Amino acid sequence: MKKTKVLVTLLMLLLVISCGKKGNGKDKGPDLKNIGGTNKKVNEVEKYNLYIEIYNKLHSFEKTTNSYFKEVGAEAQFKKPDGSVNADFYDVKNIITELEKAIPTKPKMAELDKASENLLAVFKELKPLADDMNSYYSGKDYTSDNYKKAQEFHTKFLEILKKYDVAVLAFRTEIDKKIVEQREKEAKQLQKEGRTIAYNRMMILSVGEEVLNEISRQKLTGANVVSGDAGKFKGLQEKLINVVAEFNKSVKDEKQMKKEGYKDYDLTGFTNKADSFKASLANLVERIEIKKPISEFALRNQFFLENEKGSPENVIKSFNELVKEYNSMNK
Repeated sequence: MKKTKVLVTLLMLLLVISCGKKGNGKDKGPDLKNIGGTNKKVNEVEKYNLYIEIYNKLHSFEKTTNSYFKEVGAEAQFKKPDGSVNADFYDVKNIITELEKAIPTKPKMAELDKASENLLAVFKELKPLADDMNSYYSGKDYTSDNYKKAQEFHTKFLEILKKYDVAVLAFRTEIDKKIVEQREKEAKQLQKEGRTIAYNRMMILSVGEEVLNEISRQKLTGANVVSGDAGKFKGLQEKLINVVAEFNKSVKDEKQMKKEGYKDYDLTGFTNKADSFKASLANLVERIEIKKPISEFALRNQFFLENEKGSPENVIKSFNELVKEYNSMNK
């Protein structure tokens, strides 16, 4: 059996606001817990948001999967762990529930709904196995069979993950198409309504996604960061500086703040996260330019790697925190 690719999600997609809002209401999105379901009709943005919630939970599922692989390996042969194993794939049940809610909800999104049905089938196959694995490891059953059952679980898990890789690629491909479509609609609506603060917030995230796409395009990691093309990132850095400056300018306009229904404290968290992301990109550019490699110690530990200034992983972590802050404002 070929080695199964360790799954990684580089970014979490942002939730978009419901278009067409007027007045001084802040960018508060729909109540996602109470929409969707069989034959229920919502507006297009609300259904899109249901799928974005699922997308973000896939990010969490993949982090748990990587944690499992770190402990027992991603090869066909199960590697006995040095300590305990975390096999609590707690997101599986929630992902199934949310897919079952989103898929039949109207309006139909033919290609995305179909890709989601295939993804749902994979998670339904995974659910009983995930439950058995969690019970096995949390109950320390491996102490009685010397990990014999662990190998069986591991083999089945790898087989299902191969199906997941195919299904999630199709799902994300369709989501990407919707992102472009919804972002264009949202940007036009915000500009039409004169909501410059909300528009500039969205532009910061748009540039941030360009940064992460460039990291992906260059295939940069902490291990090869010194080989990066600093010039590409410097152009994006300048672009980010400019959009953050526009955002800061708009929030200093008291009339605009009142028009969009904001108080100073509403935007503090987002402003801080935007500055942190901007700094993380500056650190990446500096590390590439001076050719400073990341220590072996940091490379061996994901936590330290994600918190290492100038690492691609730190930039990704910083962007995800920015998106989380943005999403929290839209719920």
